[in-house]
Amino acid sequence: MDTVKSYIRADDGKLSKVLEYGTSTRVEIPVNSDGSVKWYEDRQKTATD
Repeated sequence: MDTVKSYIRADDGKLSKVLEYGTSTRVEIPVNSDGSVKWYEDRQKTATD
C-alpha cells in the first residue's frame, strides 16, 4: 500500500496544503489565511501563447 503524507507548508507568508505520495509526487494547494482554498483565474490560451 502506498503512503501519503499531508502537511501545511508556510513559505515566506504563503500557505499551502501539501500531499506527498510514496512515489515522491507532490501536490500543493494554495490556502488563504482564513483556511479557504485560493482559486486562480483561468487564463484563456491565445494563438500567441
